Amino acid sequence: TLQPEIGQAMVHGDRRPYLVGLIVPDVEWTREWAEAQGVAPEAAAALPAYQAALRAAVDRVNDDLSVIERVRRFVLADEAFGIENEELTPSMKIRRHVIRKRYADRLDALYKA
Repeated sequence: TLQPEIGQAMVHGDRRPYLVGLIVPDVEWTREWAEAQGVAPEAAAALPAYQAALRAAVDRVNDDLSVIERVRRFVLADEAFGIENEELTPSMKIRRHVIRKRYADRLDALYKA
């Protein structure tokens, strides 16, 4: 992505009223952010300020999109998309069906919130 905070992302919204996102925060950015806040990188995701920083990154992307293209809500992925966890193909394409299945409950919850 073009936002330093975001390492990887997948947008979801097939046959849904709006788009939601699954975000993998950038590891280096997270480390630097956590260090500046005086917390461990592993603890950052639970902090409202960390979520707000990621929301700001999503909002910057949304600013350049039409209303129907904007991501309204998002959740953080448990780990990076990779070949090892079968979330990327060998040619580095996102395997959306695998990711949707793994995160189905969390993605669905974004529409109920």
